[in-house]
Amino acid sequence: MMTNQLPESHEAQETTAWYPTIKQAWWLMVVLMLMQVPASIPSIGLKIAAEKLAIPVLDMIGQTLAYVLAFGLTIWYAFRKRGSRTLSFATVPAIAYPVAAVGMIALGLLAEPLVSAIPMPDKLNELLRELFNKDMIITAVIAAPVLEEVLFRGIIQDGFLKQYSPARSVIWSAVIFGVIHMIPAQALNACFLGLAFGWLYYRTRSLWLCMFLHFVNNSLSSLPLFFDEPLDMDVNMTRDWIGNDGLYVGLLAACAAVCYGCYAYLNRILPQARAL
Repeated sequence: MMTNQLPESHEAQETTAWYPTIKQAWWLMVVLMLMQVPASIPSIGLKIAAEKLAIPVLDMIGQTLAYVLAFGLTIWYAFRKRGSRTLSFATVPAIAYPVAAVGMIALGLLAEPLVSAIPMPDKLNELLRELFNKDMIITAVIAAPVLEEVLFRGIIQDGFLKQYSPARSVIWSAVIFGVIHMIPAQALNACFLGLAFGWLYYRTRSLWLCMFLHFVNNSLSSLPLFFDEPLDMDVNMTRDWIGNDGLYVGLLAACAAVCYGCYAYLNRILPQARAL
Protein backbone atom coordinates (compact mmCIF):
# COMPACT_ATOMS: atom_id res chain seq x y z
CA MET A 1 0.00 0.00 0.00
CA MET A 2 1.02 3.61 -0.49
CA THR A 3 3.08 4.89 2.43
CA ASN A 4 2.61 8.28 4.01
CA GLN A 5 4.90 11.12 3.03
CA LEU A 6 8.42 10.65 4.36
CA PRO A 7 9.93 13.21 6.73
CA GLU A 8 11.65 16.04 4.88
CA SER A 9 15.18 14.75 5.58
CA HIS A 10 14.32 11.28 4.32
CA GLU A 11 12.33 12.62 1.39
CA ALA A 12 15.27 14.71 0.25
CA GLN A 13 17.42 11.57 0.21
CA GLU A 14 14.83 9.47 -1.62
CA THR A 15 13.93 11.94 -4.38
CA THR A 16 17.26 11.45 -6.16
CA ALA A 17 16.35 7.81 -6.83
CA TRP A 18 13.24 8.62 -8.84
CA TYR A 19 12.31 10.79 -11.78
CA PRO A 20 10.88 13.34 -11.94
CA THR A 21 10.86 15.50 -8.85
CA ILE A 22 8.48 18.48 -8.91
CA LYS A 23 11.32 20.73 -10.06
CA GLN A 24 12.30 18.27 -12.79
CA ALA A 25 8.67 18.04 -13.92
CA TRP A 26 8.58 21.79 -14.53
CA TRP A 27 11.78 21.50 -16.53
CA LEU A 28 10.13 18.68 -18.49
CA MET A 29 7.42 21.18 -19.48
CA VAL A 30 10.15 23.48 -20.80
CA VAL A 31 11.49 20.55 -22.81
CA LEU A 32 7.99 19.97 -24.21
CA MET A 33 7.84 23.61 -25.33
CA LEU A 34 11.28 23.40 -26.92
CA MET A 35 10.44 20.15 -28.72
CA GLN A 36 7.63 21.94 -30.54
CA VAL A 37 10.22 23.80 -32.62
CA PRO A 38 11.71 20.80 -34.49
CA ALA A 39 8.32 19.04 -34.39
CA SER A 40 6.69 21.90 -36.32
CA ILE A 41 9.09 21.69 -39.29
CA PRO A 42 7.29 18.88 -41.18
CA SER A 43 3.90 20.43 -40.36
CA ILE A 44 4.94 23.69 -42.04
CA GLY A 45 5.86 21.79 -45.19
CA LEU A 46 2.55 19.93 -45.17
CA LYS A 47 0.64 23.18 -44.62
CA ILE A 48 2.31 24.75 -47.65
CA ALA A 49 1.59 21.62 -49.70
CA ALA A 50 -2.05 21.67 -48.56
CA GLU A 51 -2.45 25.24 -49.80
CA LYS A 52 -0.68 24.69 -53.12
CA LEU A 53 -2.33 21.34 -53.91
CA ALA A 54 -5.71 22.30 -52.41
CA ILE A 55 -5.69 19.18 -50.23
CA PRO A 56 -6.82 20.37 -46.75
CA VAL A 57 -6.26 16.95 -45.17
CA LEU A 58 -2.49 17.48 -45.50
CA ASP A 59 -2.71 20.40 -43.07
CA MET A 60 -4.62 18.23 -40.59
CA ILE A 61 -1.97 15.51 -40.91
CA GLY A 62 0.75 18.12 -40.37
CA GLN A 63 -0.83 19.49 -37.18
CA THR A 64 -1.32 16.01 -35.78
CA LEU A 65 2.24 15.03 -36.69
CA ALA A 66 3.65 18.13 -34.97
CA TYR A 67 1.74 17.32 -31.78
CA VAL A 68 2.76 13.66 -31.80
CA LEU A 69 6.41 14.48 -32.46
CA ALA A 70 6.59 17.11 -29.68
CA PHE A 71 5.07 14.79 -27.10
CA GLY A 72 6.89 11.73 -28.43
CA LEU A 73 10.29 13.42 -28.17
CA THR A 74 9.48 14.69 -24.66
CA ILE A 75 8.37 11.23 -23.52
CA TRP A 76 11.53 9.73 -25.03
CA TYR A 77 13.60 12.32 -23.11
CA ALA A 78 11.75 11.49 -19.87
CA PHE A 79 12.27 7.75 -20.39
CA ARG A 80 16.01 8.33 -20.80
CA LYS A 81 16.18 10.51 -17.69
CA ARG A 82 14.45 7.95 -15.47
CA GLY A 83 16.17 4.98 -17.10
CA SER A 84 13.00 3.00 -17.70
CA ARG A 85 10.22 2.78 -20.28
CA THR A 86 7.89 0.91 -17.95
CA LEU A 87 4.32 2.20 -17.75
CA SER A 88 1.48 0.98 -15.56
CA PHE A 89 -1.60 -0.50 -17.26
CA ALA A 90 -3.19 -2.29 -14.33
CA THR A 91 -6.51 -4.09 -14.74
CA VAL A 92 -9.55 -2.21 -13.46
CA PRO A 93 -13.08 -3.58 -12.89
CA ALA A 94 -15.10 -2.99 -16.08
CA ILE A 95 -17.84 -1.15 -14.16
CA ALA A 96 -15.30 1.53 -13.18
CA TYR A 97 -15.17 2.83 -16.76
CA PRO A 98 -18.81 3.95 -17.16
CA VAL A 99 -19.09 5.05 -13.52
CA ALA A 100 -15.95 7.19 -13.78
CA ALA A 101 -17.15 8.62 -17.10
CA VAL A 102 -20.51 9.67 -15.62
CA GLY A 103 -18.74 11.23 -12.65
CA MET A 104 -16.32 13.08 -14.95
CA ILE A 105 -19.17 14.52 -17.04
CA ALA A 106 -20.96 15.67 -13.87
CA LEU A 107 -17.71 17.24 -12.64
CA GLY A 108 -17.35 19.09 -15.95
CA LEU A 109 -20.84 20.56 -15.60
CA LEU A 110 -20.04 21.63 -12.04
CA ALA A 111 -16.83 23.32 -13.18
CA GLU A 112 -18.49 25.12 -16.10
CA PRO A 113 -19.71 28.17 -14.08
CA LEU A 114 -16.18 28.72 -12.74
CA VAL A 115 -14.47 28.15 -16.09
CA SER A 116 -16.86 30.41 -18.01
CA ALA A 117 -16.45 33.17 -15.39
CA ILE A 118 -12.79 33.66 -16.35
CA PRO A 119 -12.53 36.72 -18.63
CA MET A 120 -11.48 35.86 -22.18
CA PRO A 121 -10.29 38.83 -24.27
CA ASP A 122 -11.49 38.86 -27.87
CA LYS A 123 -7.96 38.21 -29.17
CA LEU A 124 -7.64 35.17 -26.91
CA ASN A 125 -11.00 33.88 -28.14
CA GLU A 126 -9.81 34.37 -31.71
CA LEU A 127 -6.64 32.42 -30.95
CA LEU A 128 -8.71 29.65 -29.39
CA ARG A 129 -10.87 29.39 -32.50
CA GLU A 130 -7.79 29.28 -34.73
CA LEU A 131 -6.12 26.59 -32.66
CA PHE A 132 -9.18 24.41 -32.17
CA ASN A 133 -10.90 23.63 -35.43
CA LYS A 134 -11.89 20.54 -37.37
CA ASP A 135 -8.25 19.96 -38.32
CA MET A 136 -7.46 19.39 -34.64
CA ILE A 137 -10.13 16.76 -33.96
CA ILE A 138 -7.83 13.77 -34.55
CA THR A 139 -5.18 15.32 -32.32
CA ALA A 140 -7.64 16.14 -29.54
CA VAL A 141 -9.63 12.91 -29.60
CA ILE A 142 -7.00 10.29 -30.48
CA ALA A 143 -3.46 11.57 -29.87
CA ALA A 144 -3.99 13.71 -26.75
CA PRO A 145 -5.65 11.05 -24.55
CA VAL A 146 -2.77 8.66 -25.18
CA LEU A 147 0.27 10.93 -25.16
CA GLU A 148 -0.85 13.32 -22.40
CA GLU A 149 -1.76 10.48 -20.07
CA VAL A 150 1.56 8.74 -20.67
CA LEU A 151 3.44 11.96 -19.86
CA PHE A 152 1.35 13.44 -17.04
CA ARG A 153 0.10 10.33 -15.25
CA GLY A 154 2.38 7.53 -16.46
CA ILE A 155 5.65 9.43 -16.02
CA ILE A 156 5.18 12.62 -13.97
CA GLN A 157 2.60 11.50 -11.40
CA ASP A 158 4.04 8.01 -11.22
CA GLY A 159 7.39 9.56 -10.31
CA PHE A 160 5.76 11.84 -7.75
CA LEU A 161 3.98 8.92 -6.06
CA LYS A 162 7.35 7.27 -5.44
CA GLN A 163 8.61 10.36 -3.60
CA TYR A 164 5.75 12.39 -2.15
CA SER A 165 2.44 11.84 -0.38
CA PRO A 166 -0.52 10.82 -2.58
CA ALA A 167 -2.25 14.18 -2.02
CA ARG A 168 0.84 16.18 -2.95
CA SER A 169 1.46 13.97 -5.99
CA VAL A 170 -2.09 14.30 -7.30
CA ILE A 171 -2.30 18.08 -6.71
CA TRP A 172 1.05 18.93 -8.26
CA SER A 173 0.52 16.73 -11.30
CA ALA A 174 -2.91 18.37 -11.79
CA VAL A 175 -1.43 21.88 -11.49
CA ILE A 176 1.27 21.10 -14.05
CA PHE A 177 -1.33 19.51 -16.33
CA GLY A 178 -3.43 22.66 -16.05
CA VAL A 179 -0.60 25.14 -16.60
CA ILE A 180 0.59 23.42 -19.79
CA HIS A 181 -2.81 24.17 -21.37
CA MET A 182 -1.88 27.86 -21.01
CA ILE A 183 -5.23 29.52 -21.89
CA PRO A 184 -6.62 30.44 -18.41
CA ALA A 185 -10.11 28.97 -18.77
CA GLN A 186 -8.79 25.83 -20.41
CA ALA A 187 -6.05 25.56 -17.78
CA LEU A 188 -8.59 25.67 -14.92
CA ASN A 189 -10.74 23.04 -16.59
CA ALA A 190 -7.67 20.84 -17.20
CA CYS A 191 -6.66 21.24 -13.55
CA PHE A 192 -10.05 19.92 -12.39
CA LEU A 193 -9.72 16.98 -14.76
CA GLY A 194 -6.15 16.44 -13.62
CA LEU A 195 -7.31 16.08 -10.03
CA ALA A 196 -9.88 13.46 -11.05
CA PHE A 197 -7.53 11.55 -13.34
CA GLY A 198 -4.76 11.81 -10.77
CA TRP A 199 -6.88 10.32 -8.00
CA LEU A 200 -7.98 7.48 -10.27
CA TYR A 201 -4.40 6.77 -11.32
CA TYR A 202 -3.30 6.73 -7.69
CA ARG A 203 -6.01 4.24 -6.80
CA THR A 204 -5.68 2.01 -9.86
CA ARG A 205 -2.26 2.55 -11.49
CA SER A 206 -4.21 2.17 -14.73
CA LEU A 207 -3.36 4.34 -17.71
CA TRP A 208 -6.14 2.54 -19.59
CA LEU A 209 -8.81 4.12 -17.39
CA CYS A 210 -7.23 7.59 -17.59
CA MET A 211 -6.87 7.36 -21.38
CA PHE A 212 -10.49 6.27 -21.74
CA LEU A 213 -11.77 9.18 -19.63
CA HIS A 214 -9.53 11.63 -21.47
CA PHE A 215 -10.92 10.30 -24.76
CA VAL A 216 -14.52 10.73 -23.57
CA ASN A 217 -13.86 14.26 -22.31
CA ASN A 218 -12.12 15.43 -25.47
CA SER A 219 -14.72 13.79 -27.71
CA LEU A 220 -17.54 15.63 -25.94
CA SER A 221 -15.57 18.88 -25.96
CA SER A 222 -14.97 18.54 -29.71
CA LEU A 223 -18.63 18.02 -30.62
CA PRO A 224 -19.24 21.73 -31.43
CA LEU A 225 -16.49 21.55 -34.06
CA PHE A 226 -18.50 18.99 -36.04
CA PHE A 227 -21.28 21.57 -36.33
CA ASP A 228 -18.89 24.44 -37.13
CA GLU A 229 -19.65 26.03 -33.77
CA PRO A 230 -16.77 28.04 -32.23
CA LEU A 231 -15.34 27.04 -28.87
CA ASP A 232 -16.24 29.88 -26.49
CA MET A 233 -14.96 28.94 -23.05
CA ASP A 234 -16.26 32.19 -21.55
CA VAL A 235 -19.83 31.16 -22.39
CA ASN A 236 -21.77 28.87 -20.06
CA MET A 237 -23.42 26.84 -22.81
CA THR A 238 -25.34 24.59 -20.41
CA ARG A 239 -26.89 27.60 -18.64
CA ASP A 240 -27.78 29.21 -21.98
CA TRP A 241 -29.31 25.96 -23.22
CA ILE A 242 -31.47 25.49 -20.09
CA GLY A 243 -32.47 29.13 -19.97
CA ASN A 244 -33.78 29.08 -16.40
CA ASP A 245 -31.74 29.82 -13.28
CA GLY A 246 -33.83 27.61 -11.01
CA LEU A 247 -33.52 24.60 -13.30
CA TYR A 248 -29.81 25.25 -13.74
CA VAL A 249 -29.20 25.34 -9.99
CA GLY A 250 -31.16 22.10 -9.72
CA LEU A 251 -28.93 20.56 -12.40
CA LEU A 252 -25.80 21.61 -10.52
CA ALA A 253 -27.17 20.08 -7.31
CA ALA A 254 -27.91 16.85 -9.19
CA CYS A 255 -24.39 16.87 -10.65
CA ALA A 256 -22.90 17.29 -7.17
CA ALA A 257 -24.91 14.30 -5.96
CA VAL A 258 -23.83 12.24 -8.98
CA CYS A 259 -20.17 13.18 -8.43
CA TYR A 260 -20.33 12.13 -4.80
CA GLY A 261 -22.15 8.90 -5.64
CA CYS A 262 -19.59 7.97 -8.31
CA TYR A 263 -16.72 8.84 -5.98
CA ALA A 264 -18.18 6.79 -3.12
CA TYR A 265 -18.75 3.78 -5.37
CA LEU A 266 -15.29 3.97 -6.96
CA ASN A 267 -13.72 4.50 -3.56
CA ARG A 268 -15.29 1.21 -2.50
CA ILE A 269 -14.34 -0.94 -5.49
CA LEU A 270 -11.00 0.45 -6.65
CA PRO A 271 -8.80 -0.64 -3.73
CA GLN A 272 -9.39 -4.22 -4.89
CA ALA A 273 -7.71 -3.35 -8.20
CA ARG A 274 -4.81 -1.29 -6.88
CA ALA A 275 -1.55 -2.25 -8.56
CA LEU A 276 1.69 -1.18 -6.89
